[in-house]
Amino acid sequence: MRTKEFAQDTDVVFDACREVVGYVGWETVDVESEKLTLTAHTPLSWKSFGDKIEIRVSNEDDNTVVTVSSEPRFSLTNWGKDLANEGVFLEKLAQEIHRYNSR
Repeated sequence: MRTKEFAQDTDVVFDACREVVGYVGWETVDVESEKLTLTAHTPLSWKSFGDKIEIRVSNEDDNTVVTVSSEPRFSLTNWGKDLANEGVFLEKLAQEIHRYNSR
């Protein structure tokens, strides 16, 4: 599980999260806008049979915090793909937030 803080409003960050899930090629499985959570699945790869991604947006100390976790859907291990998924998501999210600020 990884977290990252942003100065933007929770609604802006949550919208960006939804966009990034599509950019990285994941399938959105569930969105709970009221709770600011979403669940996605990654496609199959040579490292895993796909992973379950859970993303939560919250407000802490006047900052918006994004927490992302990744775990295998059908196996006990995914050979480090969970850390890669989390890192890629947060990196792309930071880029998307930067794009939002540039508009």
